[in-house]
Amino acid sequence: MDQPPVDHLFLITGTTRGIGKALAASASTLPNSIVVSLSRAAPFLGNNRQTIRIDLNDTDRIGAAFKHIQVDRQKTGRLTHTVLINNAGVLDPIAPIGDCDDTLLAQNIRVNLTAPLILTRHFFHFSRPFPGRKWIVNITSGASRAPYYGWSAYGAAKAGLDMATRAMAMEFSRIDPTFAVCAVAPGTVDTAMQEKIRNCSTKQFPQVDKFLKLKNSGALHSPERAATALIRLLMDGKFKNGARYDLRKMGG
Repeated sequence: MDQPPVDHLFLITGTTRGIGKALAASASTLPNSIVVSLSRAAPFLGNNRQTIRIDLNDTDRIGAAFKHIQVDRQKTGRLTHTVLINNAGVLDPIAPIGDCDDTLLAQNIRVNLTAPLILTRHFFHFSRPFPGRKWIVNITSGASRAPYYGWSAYGAAKAGLDMATRAMAMEFSRIDPTFAVCAVAPGTVDTAMQEKIRNCSTKQFPQVDKFLKLKNSGALHSPERAATALIRLLMDGKFKNGARYDLRKMGG
């Protein structure tokens, strides 16, 4: 791949739709940027974009995925940002714990918590030789702090991701201060996950009316708005190591 010198290198998970797709599009507009998508979409390589096909349920394949990243290391000498955005997530199962499926419970924790930890480990070793700042941005949720009926796995995974963010920030500050990590809650964004929530029964999810009202009142933000705000704040140096942010309170 014939590349110009690279200023920004992004690795983003879950880019087939929603916020992840919008994040990849927004990041690719930055001058001299390369965006590597880790998703279940077909493999792709061209211009400043690459897609590596991976199902994050298969955590054993994450390390190998980094070996397929096509970046000419001779052209990374002026990198200012190397970024991993752990965006991929699943909501299922949505039900009281007694009614949940064992397989779905395990998959939820793997995709929402285990995969981001493994991705961060491999990102650390992959990007450590690069100059500039290295960032891990973990996409979190209000469900990490407030319990939602029927979301025990999702809430637990996001709460775990918040704590992992804080712990990793301590580690980076001692081991290699060129690395930093934060958690960002994008707020209520009009995505397929929101549609899934609105299609729940009140028995399955008693708070469904709240999300229906958000949709009907036009209170949901677009994925593009959330993604653009996140990339802008990151590039402007507004994020701090170990912090958790609500994007809505930062102008997102």
